[in-house]
Amino acid sequence: MELTGVILDSESYKIDNDQLISLLKLGEETLIERQVKEMKKVCNEVILVTNNPYVYLPMFGNSIRIITDYFKGAGTLSGMHAALSLSKNQSLWLVTSDMPLLRSDVVTSMVELKNNSGVQLIAPEWNGNLQLYHGVYDRSCLDVTKELVENNQVGLMKILEKVSFKVMNLDGLSDQPINDQMSYSFRIRNCEDYQKVLQLRKDHAY
Repeated sequence: MELTGVILDSESYKIDNDQLISLLKLGEETLIERQVKEMKKVCNEVILVTNNPYVYLPMFGNSIRIITDYFKGAGTLSGMHAALSLSKNQSLWLVTSDMPLLRSDVVTSMVELKNNSGVQLIAPEWNGNLQLYHGVYDRSCLDVTKELVENNQVGLMKILEKVSFKVMNLDGLSDQPINDQMSYSFRIRNCEDYQKVLQLRKDHAY
């Protein structure tokens, strides 16, 4: 599929004595290795945006593209801008490096809706909440992200005021074992969250 998977990494995604969340073990793989593996099921390009490329180069080599932010200190929106600038595809699947429950089958349906509707963003909704991480974005969002960063409006929700979008309800769309607290866009923020994911893997062989 002509789709770019984008993983936005941040030095702030850490738990327990500065352990990078992206390097937490999920079975035999790290979280970020699992993300890349899932993305490659549907993406013909994977981009990791990080200010610490030396951490990941030994792990991935040239099997994915590893780039850095253009705008420093502007959060994930600056990483999104960098990916939009360099993507070779028109559609990008955007996630952060602390999300362990990605589902490529869900994204396939989102890309189909984007292509059929012509909007710039498919914003997934789960349990009544918009999940802009795990969304599918069009490269035409580039100018909007640049404008927001330059105006110091770095919250991702601001993009909804500037682009055309459709909401896609993901409730029941996949057979992934999730519960009321854990969706495709679930993010590990502390040790308790990590234990929840490990328990989910144990209970459902996920």
